[in-house]
Amino acid sequence: MRHPRASLWLLACLASGALLPACSARNYTTYLIEPAPAKNPALDEDEGTLARPFGFGSTTVMKVSWNDGEVLTEVQIPVLAGGQRIIIEHSDASGEVKTLPSTRLVPPKPTIADATLVEAYRARGLRVNADAPDISITRSRTLMQDALETGNVQLALEWAEMVLARYPAHPEFMRAKGSILYLMGEREKAIEVYEAVEEIESDPQVREMLETLRQGGN
Repeated sequence: MRHPRASLWLLACLASGALLPACSARNYTTYLIEPAPAKNPALDEDEGTLARPFGFGSTTVMKVSWNDGEVLTEVQIPVLAGGQRIIIEHSDASGEVKTLPSTRLVPPKPTIADATLVEAYRARGLRVNADAPDISITRSRTLMQDALETGNVQLALEWAEMVLARYPAHPEFMRAKGSILYLMGEREKAIEVYEAVEEIESDPQVREMLETLRQGGN
């Protein structure tokens, strides 16, 4: 049912041609509700698409990680408006599902002891790379030392790199990386790592080693 006030306005418009421009300036909402309701800024589409908190299925993803100490799985699942069901099953490889080859090393799961070390690391304002897999610092240290004692410097470097992927400014593992690189004959790389760690935390032995390497000694 049309509002009586709106009917009078329409009749006035039809009766006078001089008012036609003014009538055309009134939108349909004006005829139904006077005054016109205020429009919420969130519904304004003048600058493009409707403002939404998430771009479902395009840029919004949910990262899911699973680490049982033997298998590490990380997937990024797009957040869809309609919802979805994701099933992750850890089992022996089969021909039915194509899988990516797994890495040789699996980051050990963090323990209660690691929580204290990570807290101390963060307290110093050092960066944590949240995109890298979480890893046990204590267990990785033991595995790295075991590899060095058996002469497997390549494996020791892999453990050091895995920790530094998560904690890129960890002084202990940076110094270990520099020493391992030196053992592998990568002199310039070792100097580069030693110089980087000295900017974070100075150590007398590292300074002495740096001086020796810069002078061409062994």
